[in-house]
Amino acid sequence: MRLSELSRKELVDINEGAFWGPAGKADLVIDEESGAIASLILGGSPGILGIGYSEETVIPWSALIKIGKDVIIFKLPES
Repeated sequence: MRLSELSRKELVDINEGAFWGPAGKADLVIDEESGAIASLILGGSPGILGIGYSEETVIPWSALIKIGKDVIIFKLPES
C-alpha cells in the first residue's frame, strides 16, 4: 500500500465508534532500526472558540485492528 492511499483513509475509534478524521493529518513514526511503522500521531487542535488546546494522540501501530478500503479501525487501551 502506498502512503498516499493510507493518507486518504478515515481513522475510526472502535471504542467510541467515532471518526477521527483522515489519516493524512497524522504523522507516521518509523522505527529507524527496523524501518517498521511504530505509530500514528494525531496533532492537537484548538479548543472551542480557539480557547485551550487538546494534546496530540499517539496510536500505536499495534492498536490498528483493520486497514480497510475506506477506513482504518483502531482500538486504544481504555483509560
